[in-house]
Amino acid sequence: MERRDYAKVYLPLFFILLGFVLKGLFLGSNSLGGDEPFSVYHSQQSLDHLFGIFQHENNPPLHFLLLHYWIKFFGISEIAVRIPSLIFSAFTVLFIYRIGLRFFNLRVAVIASILFTFSTYQVLYAHEARAYALMGFLTAVSMFYYLEIIHSKSRNTWKIFWFLLANTLLIYTHFFGFFILFIQFFFILFQRKLLKAHYRFLILFVLVMLITYSPYLWLILSRFSSAAGGTWVTPPGGINALYEMLRAFSNAPVTAVFTLAGMGVGLVILIIKRRQNPNRIATRLILCWFYIPFLFMFVISFWIPMFLDRYLMFVSIGFPLMVAVSTDFIIQNSKFRLLVPSLICLLFLVTVKPDKTNKREVRETVQLVKQLQNDETLVLVAPVHFSLNFIYYYDRELFKYPDIELAKKKLSEHNLYCINSLEGIDYKSAKRIVLVDAASNFSAPDNNILNTLNAEFKQVNKHHIEEIFDIYEFTSK
Repeated sequence: MERRDYAKVYLPLFFILLGFVLKGLFLGSNSLGGDEPFSVYHSQQSLDHLFGIFQHENNPPLHFLLLHYWIKFFGISEIAVRIPSLIFSAFTVLFIYRIGLRFFNLRVAVIASILFTFSTYQVLYAHEARAYALMGFLTAVSMFYYLEIIHSKSRNTWKIFWFLLANTLLIYTHFFGFFILFIQFFFILFQRKLLKAHYRFLILFVLVMLITYSPYLWLILSRFSSAAGGTWVTPPGGINALYEMLRAFSNAPVTAVFTLAGMGVGLVILIIKRRQNPNRIATRLILCWFYIPFLFMFVISFWIPMFLDRYLMFVSIGFPLMVAVSTDFIIQNSKFRLLVPSLICLLFLVTVKPDKTNKREVRETVQLVKQLQNDETLVLVAPVHFSLNFIYYYDRELFKYPDIELAKKKLSEHNLYCINSLEGIDYKSAKRIVLVDAASNFSAPDNNILNTLNAEFKQVNKHHIEEIFDIYEFTSK
C-alpha cells in the first residue's frame, strides 16, 4: 500500500473514528442542561410551530430543522438528540486534516488533528444538542474550499459551489458565522495580488451571500441592535479573560502555558522568516482566522459583550491549525522539528476529559425533588426559564406538549409551580415547601423568594447540586 493512501485516506479516517469513540463514550452522562431543552422542545414540534419561533428566536433555523427531522426517527433521549453534534464534531477533523495536508504538510495535518480530537472544549460541544458543533464543522468546510479557491489559478465551479453552500449553511446555523465571511472577504480585498486574481469570485461571493440570506437579514439586524442595548453575557473581567479562554481551548493550565509559549515563539519566527515560508498565503489566513476575531471579540465585549466560549467555536476550529503551523516552524532542524509540537500534543492527550461535566445536574436535581415531594408539599421552581429543563426530567410526556403554558398548568396539578416571584401563589397555607433555586438571582435578582420563605417558614434543610442548583426544604413555623 502506498504512503499516499495512508496520508490521504487512512489517517483522516483514523481521526474520524477516534473522535467518534472518544466523544461518544460519555454522550449521555451529562443531563440535558442550559439551552439544550429549549432546542429539543421546539425542534420536536410541528414545522408551523418552528417557523413561528424563528420570527423572534436568537439563533438561525438550520440546527432546529435538522434536529426536528432527527427527532422524528430517533426520539428525544439525551443520547439521541446529541448524536448529530457528535457526528458533526467527529467529521470536522477531516477538513482540519485536509487543510493541514493540502496547504502545509503531513506534520501540520497530524498535529492539528490531535489537538482538535483531544480538546475537552470540543468534547463538551460534541455533547451538546445545540448548533455549535455544526457551526464548527461548516467553518472547517468553508475554510478548506476557500483555500482551494484562492490557491487555484483556474476557476473550479464545484469548489466554488461547495464553498458557497457551506457559507450559506453556516450563517443559517449561527449569526457568528458572519465573522468567517468577513475574514474571507477582507483577506482578498486587502491583498492586491489576490484581489487581482479573484475579484470576480469576490463579487460572486458577496452577491450570493446577500441573496441567500436576504429572507433573514432583517432579523440579524434586529438582533444586533438589541444586543447593543445589553445581553445576558457579561463584559470580560480584564486581560486575564484572554488567558482563561486559551486555557479552555487547551484543556488545562499546564497545557495552556506550553501552548501559549509555542504560539508566541512560533508567531515571532513566522514573522521574521516569512519570506522563507513556502506556505505564506495559507499561513497568513490561519493566523487571521484565529487572532483577528479572537482579539476583536475580546475588545468589543467591553461595549457589546460577546466574548464567550461557545460564541468562539468558529475561532476554536482555527486554533489547532494555528498552533500546529506556529510550532512546526519553531525548529527547522529535521531531527528536532517535532520536539515542541509533540510535547504539546502529549499534554493534550493526558489532560483531555471526555467525561467532563457540563455543570448542569438537572437529572439529579429532579430526582431529589421527587424524593422530597409528597401530597402535602408545595414545590416551587425558580426561575421560569428553567421550566423546560425541569419538565424534561420530571415528566417526559408533559415535555412533549406543544403549548408550554399548558404544560406548566399541568404541573400545578402536582402542586408544582415554575415562578419568578411568589405573586399569585397560595404559599402561606402550605405545610411544607420545597424550593428549587436554579440561580434565580441571575434572571430575577429582586424576586426575594428565598428571603420571603425564610421570614415566614422554618428552613429545615438545604441541598446543593453542582453547579447552580440549591434545594431548600421549609416547614410551617
